[in-house]
Amino acid sequence: MRGNELLDKMELVDPAYVEAADAVRKGRKLRRIRWVVIAACLCLLIGTTTVLAATGLGTKVLRIFKSHEESGYELSAEIVKFPVEELKGDIREVSELIKQQYASYQPTMSSFPGSLERAFKTRDEACDYIGFDRIKRLHWDVEEGETILRVDGAANGDINSVSVETRYTAGDIRMQFFTNIYTENAEGEITIGAFTTEKVDFTETFYTTKNGKTLHIIEESALNSGYLSKDGYLVEDGVLYLLHISYQKKDADQADALLKQWADLF
Repeated sequence: MRGNELLDKMELVDPAYVEAADAVRKGRKLRRIRWVVIAACLCLLIGTTTVLAATGLGTKVLRIFKSHEESGYELSAEIVKFPVEELKGDIREVSELIKQQYASYQPTMSSFPGSLERAFKTRDEACDYIGFDRIKRLHWDVEEGETILRVDGAANGDINSVSVETRYTAGDIRMQFFTNIYTENAEGEITIGAFTTEKVDFTETFYTTKNGKTLHIIEESALNSGYLSKDGYLVEDGVLYLLHISYQKKDADQADALLKQWADLF
């Protein structure tokens, strides 16, 4: 990997989160892909492009699709690629570990080199480990679960990107909060999206936070399991943030309120 597939692993081992996300959902993906925008997405792109023109940084729809095999969406992300030197915490030790992965890799191994994952008890601990001053340290009054740090790197030990995922719960609602940092070593365009093997609809809306930030919202209709989801994207100081919420219809109003509450913390 080259720093552009950080969110491929959203389905983790906690059964509650797996059920909420549904087993067929493939998760968020960051990939270096250039998509051809089809006419059906044109009306969405016009509105989103206006937001990017006004802010300079953010996300915009590349395509929303639905077929008999799968449905989903792809976004482009305009963010800042930071100098690695700005990562001043113990994360610097990761470079040597990734080089060792490549040096010891054998084709018979079940996993590929270039990606390191580490669990932390709290989000603040993970942020301390990274030592990146631009990370927004949100203090949210919601039950916080485990935090997973993922680092993507190259054979020479260069760090391409860093992702911090923290899980939250509020009753039956499950949330995954991602902080995504890209370094100067990350090549190409940054794209992010989601898809499922079910036929669902995706709609795009925007929310202006109390501090004047723009939250880009992609909402998914119900899966066969009955779960719905909302993805909220926000770029702050060049860093990409995402809140993924899985919920049932009875909790729709609360899920919407939680998403906006989270965004208002920026």
